[in-house]
Amino acid sequence: MSDYVEYDEQTKVSNWRKFVRKNLLLHLIPNTILNTVVPYFAFKMQNSVHLFNGEQNLARFLLPMSALLPFMVTFDILKKIKELQHSEAINYKVDEKITGYSFILKKAGLNGLYSIAIVFVFMLALHFSFPPNHDFGITPSAVCAGLLAGLYSVTFFYLAIRKFKFEVV
Repeated sequence: MSDYVEYDEQTKVSNWRKFVRKNLLLHLIPNTILNTVVPYFAFKMQNSVHLFNGEQNLARFLLPMSALLPFMVTFDILKKIKELQHSEAINYKVDEKITGYSFILKKAGLNGLYSIAIVFVFMLALHFSFPPNHDFGITPSAVCAGLLAGLYSVTFFYLAIRKFKFEVV
């Protein structure tokens, strides 16, 4: 009987590692590629990219991405962890079990709110530190948007699982 319990524990740790690896790549690769390509082609239609000025400005891409991407990554990961917990595919403490969507929505909403606030403050600092009508360049702006999306994917993935990460291994 003890061999079965040990095998079950190893299976749960293996499930957790597969979950982390698969979902991290599932969020990182598409978010980075899409958030680089879409702004690049949108910026290509014009000859310059400004932070807040113009029809296609950098803030128009970064601010919605800064709210939605952390929200969606956190929501998706916590929802998947909830499903794994309820199917008992991973280890967890009983008092840390995710029970409802109110917890998930609260965490995801706070992550989205915090990230958009930080990015907006950073963009305001950039706006006031550069001369008026400063051009940020098409390719660097698109690459920065993609790198920021990749950073969000990794950061908010690990922020969503940090409570459960140490529990399984």
